Amino acid sequence: MRIYPVIMCGGAGTRLWPVSVQAHPKQFHRLVTDKTVFQDTVQRLEGDDFAPPIIISNQRYAGLIREQLAEIGVEPSAVILEPMARNTAAVAAVAARHIAENDPDGLALLLPSDHFIGQPDVFVAAVLEAARTAKSGFITTFGIKPDRPETGFGYIQSGAVLGGALCEVSEFKEKPNLETAMKYIADPAFSWNAGIFLFPASLMISELESLAPDILDASTAALEAASEMDGNILLDPECFAAVRSTSVDYAVMENTSRAAIYAPLDCQWNDIGTWAMISAIRQADTANSPINIGAEGCTVLCDDAHVVALVGVKDLCVVVEGGRVLITAKDSTQDVGKVVAALRDSGRIDLF
Repeated sequence: MRIYPVIMCGGAGTRLWPVSVQAHPKQFHRLVTDKTVFQDTVQRLEGDDFAPPIIISNQRYAGLIREQLAEIGVEPSAVILEPMARNTAAVAAVAARHIAENDPDGLALLLPSDHFIGQPDVFVAAVLEAARTAKSGFITTFGIKPDRPETGFGYIQSGAVLGGALCEVSEFKEKPNLETAMKYIADPAFSWNAGIFLFPASLMISELESLAPDILDASTAALEAASEMDGNILLDPECFAAVRSTSVDYAVMENTSRAAIYAPLDCQWNDIGTWAMISAIRQADTANSPINIGAEGCTVLCDDAHVVALVGVKDLCVVVEGGRVLITAKDSTQDVGKVVAALRDSGRIDLF
């Protein structure tokens, strides 16, 4: 039983502007540790139980991917490039086809590249335990133990116990309002949906054949007609453009009878989706620390070309990168993506 990490790294991360921009999105930055978020994800999944990673991303990031893999001395199983974004169902289909062709018994671990995990050993142990259930014929997801009534995440309700920390999935829940989220966190059957999936490649293919054959067919055609680009696999643009864009949750997980969940997973997971989330886990910079005069509870990330001084302010996130400056209250960081929308509307595409 070999597990193939399938690392998705094509997103833009607009809520982490001004550091995360289209040409260099958040997963390729050193936001939390001395490695980029992408590099941390790759290195988290090394060892005898794991094959070299399969990277699936937008073709514009091919150079960044190869450069950052070389920095940490990793040679991937494959780098598969998308000519345009088509959401996670297409990624699952392409990954399943690619793995099944090379290892009919292989397991795929489909996961984003832009999450932080403070206890990687706990996460890997959960993956290895879940692999036994996945191998028996389940698409297994991972439910994060919630520590607050979060309205920005989907939730999963656990059902009948399969063994250990594994249960059948009772129901997937959309992002709730605050009142509903408070009810969820009071019930141990509910956990956050981290968007991480472990499955036999052959099982994902059969479920897609049954539940979303159009996605499987178009994704397969794009892979079969793919071309080589600097050692990478470039999916055929015309075929891939025909793929229906939807998530693997909607296309498969909410409809399959083979859904399982490992929960609760308590591994200090953080999706680092906002600057407030990063400030909660990031160690302060010592190389370019701000001048602090009576400021409290502030987080500053500043490039080497500038100096930030804080005077008598509280609970701010200040981010300076390449001539772009963000100043926001920590409790408003979820709205930073609106800055990118405003820049787009005003035609300032050079700033994002």
